[in-house]
Amino acid sequence: MFSDELNPQQLEAVHNTEGPVLVVAGAGSGKTRAITFRIVYLIREKQVPPESILAITFTNKAAKEMLDRVYQKLGASDTYPWVSTFHSFCLKLLRKHIHELGYSNDFVIYDSQDQLSLVKKCMKMANVNEEAFPPKSILGHISGFKNDYLFPSDIRLDNYAYGSQLKAATVYPVYQKALRDNNGLDFDDLLMLSVHLLRNHSSIKEYYNHRFQYVLVDEFQDTNVTQYNLVRILTESRQNVCVVGDDDQSIYRWRGANIENLLHFEKDFPETKVIKLEQNYRSTQNILKAAGAVVRENMTRKDKTLWTENGAGAKIIYYRAADETDEARAVCERIQQWANEDGLSFNDMAILYRTNAQSRVVEDRLRQLELPYQVVGGLKFYERKEVKDVLAYMRVVLNPTDSVSLKRIVNVPVRGIGKSSLDKVEAFCDQHGVSLLEGLRQAEPQNIVSTGPAKKISQFVSLMDQLHMIYEERAPEEFLNEILARTGYMSKLEKENSVEARSRLENLNELYSAVQQFAEQNPQNTLRDFLDTTALVSDQDKIDDSRGVLPLMTLHTCKGLEFEGVCMIGVENGLLPHASSMSNNEEFEEERRLCYVGITRAKKRLMLANARQRRIYGNTYTYQPSDFLSAIPGEVLEKEMSMGGYEARPSYDHRSQPEVSLPEATPRTSYKDGDYCIGTKVLHPKFGSGVVVNREGNEGDWKVVVFFKKAGKKKLAVNHANLIVV
Repeated sequence: MFSDELNPQQLEAVHNTEGPVLVVAGAGSGKTRAITFRIVYLIREKQVPPESILAITFTNKAAKEMLDRVYQKLGASDTYPWVSTFHSFCLKLLRKHIHELGYSNDFVIYDSQDQLSLVKKCMKMANVNEEAFPPKSILGHISGFKNDYLFPSDIRLDNYAYGSQLKAATVYPVYQKALRDNNGLDFDDLLMLSVHLLRNHSSIKEYYNHRFQYVLVDEFQDTNVTQYNLVRILTESRQNVCVVGDDDQSIYRWRGANIENLLHFEKDFPETKVIKLEQNYRSTQNILKAAGAVVRENMTRKDKTLWTENGAGAKIIYYRAADETDEARAVCERIQQWANEDGLSFNDMAILYRTNAQSRVVEDRLRQLELPYQVVGGLKFYERKEVKDVLAYMRVVLNPTDSVSLKRIVNVPVRGIGKSSLDKVEAFCDQHGVSLLEGLRQAEPQNIVSTGPAKKISQFVSLMDQLHMIYEERAPEEFLNEILARTGYMSKLEKENSVEARSRLENLNELYSAVQQFAEQNPQNTLRDFLDTTALVSDQDKIDDSRGVLPLMTLHTCKGLEFEGVCMIGVENGLLPHASSMSNNEEFEEERRLCYVGITRAKKRLMLANARQRRIYGNTYTYQPSDFLSAIPGEVLEKEMSMGGYEARPSYDHRSQPEVSLPEATPRTSYKDGDYCIGTKVLHPKFGSGVVVNREGNEGDWKVVVFFKKAGKKKLAVNHANLIVV
C-alpha cells in the first residue's frame, strides 16, 4: 500500500506500526507526508479506530495541516484521530480531571501579561527587588523550572549560588501558591500538571493508555523534559509510539527544548526501530553538500547524509562585503537578478539573518529600490516597540506639544505615573487650554494630583528639560546616547537579561548606528530630518507588489519554510555563530544547527554573505568569516567580493582545540580598530589557544574576553597579556 506514493524509507516508517519507532527525518525529506500516511495506514489497513490514535505536534498550524491531509485521504468519516498540540491536549485532559489535584474544573489560564502582574506581586511578598531582578527574568527562570518538571518542593536553594535564578527559586513557591489560590494555571502548568496527574492517579493513566493505542509525535527534537515525560506516560503499556524529528534542526534550546530526548530515545525504549529519511525533495545537491558539511562537525547528532535526485544545481554564491551597507546592496541586487532573470516571485525568495537588528540596513536598501518586503515573525525595524519608544522621546524634545508621543513615554520605563494621574492632568489641560507637557509641569504647584505622583511627574519633566538642553548642544548620536542612559531604558533591558531583552538591546544599538550613519551621509540635515525619514518608512504606496512580497526573517523563524532562493547575511563570527555562544560548546553546536536550517530552506539558489566591518553602537568592528564557512567544500562555492578582496583564513575547530606550542613571535605594541575583534583566534603563553568572545575599551587600550578550552573565560588587557593573533 502507498508504494507508488512513498519512497522505501517512508514506507518503512508507515508499515512499522508496532512498538517504539524513531524516524530521523532530514530537512525536506517528507516527514509530514510519512506521518499522514502512517495514520491513514493504521485506520485503513490495521482497522484501528481513529479515536484510538493520538498525534501531537507543536503548533496549531501544523496540527491543522496534518488533520487536513488525513481528511483528504480518508474522506468523510464519523470519527477522526486526535491531532493536537501538546498544550491543547493537556488543556482538555485537565478540564476533565483537574479536580483530582484540588483545582476546580473551571480554572482560568493566565496569559503572559497576567503572569507578569502576578509575579510582580509575588516578588514583593518574597522581598525580591524589581529593579535589581526584572520580573520578566524571574518569570523566565520559573518557566525553565517547569519545563524541567521541577515543582517548588524539588528546588534546593543551595543549588543556586547567586543571581536571578536563585531569586526565581525563592519566588517560585509564592507564585505557584498564588496561582492555586486564584484557581489559575499558566501555560507551563498545563503540561506539568498533566504529567503530575497521570503519574499520581493510576486509574486516569490506565484509561488514557488504553484509549490511545498508537501515539505519534512530530518535531520530537523540540520537546522539553516535561513533554517527554508526558509521551512516556501515555505510551507506558503498549509502547506503540512513533516519534519523528531531526536532531540537526534542534534550535530552541533557549526556550527549553532538550535534544537529549531524541538522542537518548533508544535507551528509554530499548526495542526501538530506527528509520532514517535521507532523501531530500527540496534542494539541489550542491546546497545539501554545503548543509551536510556544516552540521557534520557537530558531536551530538545521529549520523545521516541527505541526498537528492534534483541534480547538482547552481553553485552557492559567497559574497565577502566591505561593510553592512555593501552587504545589503549585494544581497538586494541578487534578489532583483533572480526575479528578473530567473523569473522568481519575491515571495519565492527570502533574506535570513541571525538577529532582528540586522534587518534595518536591508530594509533601507529595499525601500530605496522600491521592492516590496515583509518582516516575518516581527515588526519592521521602525515599528518595534523599543525603537518607537526612543524615537518618541526625540519627538517630544523637538516638539513639546506632541501629546501622542508624550503619553507613550511618560511612564516608559515605569516610573510610577499611573493612568488616573495622567487623566487628571489631561482634564486640567483641557480646562486651561495648555499642552500636556505644560500640564505635567503644573501638576505639583497646582496640586492637580496627590503628593507621591506629583513628585514622580516633576522628576519626569525635569528629565525632559535636561534632554532638551542636551539636544541643543550635542550631536544627534550623542543625544540618543543620553536618552538611553538618562531614561534608564538601556539599564532596564540589561538587568532583565532575557532573550527578548537582548534582542531589544541589539535593536537600540542598531538605531544608534542608523542615527550616526544618517548624520555622516547627510551633514546638512538635522535630527528632525532623520525623524521625518522614519515616519515615512511605512509609506510603501508606490511599491508594486504584484510579483509578491519578499519575506525577511530570523533563522529561528524560518524553520519549516522553504524558498526557491535564499540569501543569508551576517555569516561571520559574532553573528553566526553569535558571540554569546562562543564560550559554550552546546550553544555553539546549536548555532551550527541554525546555520544548517538556514541553508536547507533553499531549493535552487543560495547566497551566503558577510561583512569585513560592521558598525555597532557607534563603533566599527572587523569580523572574521564564520567558522562554519570553512567546512563547506570549495567546489560548491562561487566566491565574489567587494573591491577589498577576499581573504582566506585557517579553519578553527571549536570542539577540540589541540595543544599548541607558541611560535617565536613578538606581541604587537600598537593596534588598529580591527584587531582582536570577536572571533579572533589568539595564543596565550599560559592559557594556550583561545577565541575572543568580547572586546571593550578604546583603540590601543583594548580589554578582551577570551575563551580558552582549559582555562575557560579570561578577561585580559591586550597591552599586557602577550597575546599572539593566529
